[in-house]
This record gives sequence, structure tokens and C-alpha cells, in this order.
Amino acid sequence: MKLKSFLSIITICQFSGCGVYEAQVNDSIEVHNQGIENRVTSLENKIDALKQEINQLDIKNNQLEMMIQSQARDKSEQKLKSNNSENAKESFESSFELLRKGDYVSAEIALREYIKDFPMGSYTDDAKYWLAESLFSQDKYSEALDIFNEIIIEYPGSEKMMESILKSGFSYQELGDLSSAEAIFMRVIRDYPNSSASSLAKERLKKIRR
Repeated sequence: MKLKSFLSIITICQFSGCGVYEAQVNDSIEVHNQGIENRVTSLENKIDALKQEINQLDIKNNQLEMMIQSQARDKSEQKLKSNNSENAKESFESSFELLRKGDYVSAEIALREYIKDFPMGSYTDDAKYWLAESLFSQDKYSEALDIFNEIIIEYPGSEKMMESILKSGFSYQELGDLSSAEAIFMRVIRDYPNSSASSLAKERLKKIRR
């Protein structure tokens, strides 16, 4: 009887020990799993940080590419403008040379071509003025008047403003519209009192009022 009780106690102790061991193993597994989860979380955080850095680098690279492209376009536009400016100057000078030689028909053709090719050029207002002069010299007074008036309206700051106003008066006079011519000459005398244009306007007024 005593032997049976002793064996029962040993058996109970053995089972009790197994339970403790199992609990320890489970705890160890749980700790290990928690460690793995923590490392996974840490890696995921590092991956997210790397993704953000890559995105920032992509943004900076895109900005740099855009800046480089913009600079390249600016240089190309500056070069084009420079070339256009040189071409415009050469074209204008060759056209004016025809006018200076008295070849008004060729000058008219060349100046019209210049205005078509360089509508916003630095010499466009001058080209229009000399085109009007070439027309006036061919007795095309109505066409000349239209261009003189165009200069007056579209180029208020042009150096050819005073001459354009005066020559519009000449055109009116040649067309027989003496009242308009007289009004123009009086304007020139009023607005440009000490100029050569004013002297010419006074001479024309005298002829009209005789």
C-alpha cells in the first residue's frame, strides 16, 4: 500500500514537471515570436523610410531635370533671338539701301518682306516708315497714309512718330484733303514747336492758306 502511494506521488510530480516545462517552452516561443515581430516591424519602418528617401530623390531629380531643360530652352531661345536679331538687322539695312538708291519699287518689296518676316522686330516701326516713304515716292499717297497712321497708332514711342505725323499731313495734302492736312500741320507745330518738322509744317500751312 505504501509502495503504491509513493509511485502515485512520483507520477504526479512527473506530470507536474512536464506542465511547467511546457509552459516554459511556450513562453520561450512567445518571446521568440515577439522578437521576430519586433524585427519585422523595425525592417518595415526602415523600408518605409527608404521609400520616402527614394521619393524625395525622385522629386529632386525631376526638379533638376526640369531646371536643366529650362536652362537649355533659355539658351536656345537666346541664340535664336540673337540670330533673328542679326538677320533682321541685315535684312533691314539691305532694304533701306535700295530706298537710298532711289529704287522705290524694289525697296517696297523688300520692306514688305521684312515686315512679314519680323513683325515684332526691333526695326519694324522704321521699316514701316520707310515703306510708307517708298509708297509716297511712287505717288501711292493713300497706301502711304494708311501706313503712316498705323505707325502713329501702334508705335506711340517710336522715333519715327513726329515724321509719321508730318508725312500723314503731306499725304492728306496730296490727296486733296486740305482740312485734314491743315489739322495735322497745326498739331505738328503745337506738339513739336522747335523741330525741323514744325518748320516744314509751317511752310505747308502757308501754301494751303494762300
